[in-house]
Amino acid sequence: MERFPQYLAAMARANNLENRVQWLFYPGMLQDSSDKWWDDFGRRTTAHEGIDICFFKENKKKITHLTKWAQIPAMDKGLILNRCEDFLGESLVITHGKFDRFSPEVIFVYSHLKIKKDLTPGCWVQKDQIIARIFDTSLKQSKLPPHLHISCIELSKKKTGDDLTWNLFSDRKKVNLINPVFI
Repeated sequence: MERFPQYLAAMARANNLENRVQWLFYPGMLQDSSDKWWDDFGRRTTAHEGIDICFFKENKKKITHLTKWAQIPAMDKGLILNRCEDFLGESLVITHGKFDRFSPEVIFVYSHLKIKKDLTPGCWVQKDQIIARIFDTSLKQSKLPPHLHISCIELSKKKTGDDLTWNLFSDRKKVNLINPVFI
């Protein structure tokens, strides 16, 4: 599938970036990495449970990063299951259904955001609809620049919307992480 490259193109459109934007991913930004991509570039205490979208080059210019004003679109049509706090803002938990009739349902967690007020559990979102902007990480005195974190998760057991919080997503025994690069 080409879902992730299509989503990166939607991110570029939502933020008025040229069509020729090149997204950059350092090793610590990728799922299962134990590296940090910020501050001292040391090691994480646990493996990364998603992918971080932050840095890009536009028309071969210098490397820059998304700002706190960056608009975040929905990857596809979906149902909001939960909205919860994370350590850098809020997370929005959305099910976009199954990719095909043989695949399990996958839940997407869009994190480190300032979510639109009218988006609550039970609401539907449309593909490319702006659901949030990136959270201003300086409000938390974070050394991380503003960025979007996405986790793709298949739940190992049936959970209710209230169970779908940031604490659950980092527990590998309760969730199966799916690499969004291959979605």
